[in-house]
Amino acid sequence: MMNDYFARLKKFFREEMNEVVGAYFDGEKIFLARLTEKFETIEVDADGAEPAQLAEKISLACAQKGWKTSAVGFCLQESDAVIYQSAIPNLPEKELPASVKTWAVAQAGADAVSSFAKVGEELWMETLPRARVKEFVAAFKKFNLNLRGLSVMPVDLLTKAAPFDRTEFIIGVVRDKKTPNLLAARSSVWSWKKISVAAAAIFFIAMFLGSAKLLIDYRAASEKLNAAKISLDELHDELILKENLDATVAELHKINSLAASIEPEKKFNLLVKLGKIAEGDVRLTKIRVDKNSLELEGLTDKPDALRNYLARVRNSVEKSARLENSSERDDGEIAFVIRADLRKN
Repeated sequence: MMNDYFARLKKFFREEMNEVVGAYFDGEKIFLARLTEKFETIEVDADGAEPAQLAEKISLACAQKGWKTSAVGFCLQESDAVIYQSAIPNLPEKELPASVKTWAVAQAGADAVSSFAKVGEELWMETLPRARVKEFVAAFKKFNLNLRGLSVMPVDLLTKAAPFDRTEFIIGVVRDKKTPNLLAARSSVWSWKKISVAAAAIFFIAMFLGSAKLLIDYRAASEKLNAAKISLDELHDELILKENLDATVAELHKINSLAASIEPEKKFNLLVKLGKIAEGDVRLTKIRVDKNSLELEGLTDKPDALRNYLARVRNSVEKSARLENSSERDDGEIAFVIRADLRKN
């Protein structure tokens, strides 16, 4: 009997997904698909384009069809996120996340959430501001949809651009826990830490009392553990934010060391250095690099932060960096341009 309980708990922690729902909104209709032993599809008219409006429609449609919503993926349109495709940098695969993070910060600010995938011989990247990702997560949670995947379908996979191809793509992301997925960082946080503690408590209390009563009610235990997952996800928001804002100094020293040994393009090396000095008070909006010059455009609401940032650029990125111009906008933020002459190197 105890072996059976162990098997049940083990099955639960593996988070096997026997049913996954994928959704895609094309601007007019919501296309829904469910994968179980078979692939089922429906489409419904949307009442609006905001995450809450889409989530409400998806929840209602799933309820009417009797579909479970414990594992849901939502495929974004290309215009919903910043996406980019380029040649894969000549770096070890484990170093790619740092370079993608640097790109994402430059595109969407210091609170950017990013994901990437290899598509053939190229690197496909996507990024969104964290606030937008959290808006999707909160909206879906409000309507009892457990959002496990959020991504744009990579460009090179769009040989068949039908809406249900996109729902199939996001179902695969959720079911196989693969990239690209803007929720990957959130998903990874609640793997074992609190869940294992809860499971151990249930099991050892049962053993101590000499009774399997607590384990017999497996469904109730599962519901409590699911609630623990959601709670832990929320408690770790700040931890995930830190993880996505920072490529640590140790990691970047390691990347720079590797870069020196393999002599990558100057453009990539500069991006790594910029990632090292990134901070929330200064938000880069554009980075332009060619063989002769480096140009940074950005925003800040603190004059001191701009002065400090320029000093860090000079000290850590390029000594010739200078403040080309700066001006205060109507909203009080300071727009600036920093330029550096790379021909002096």
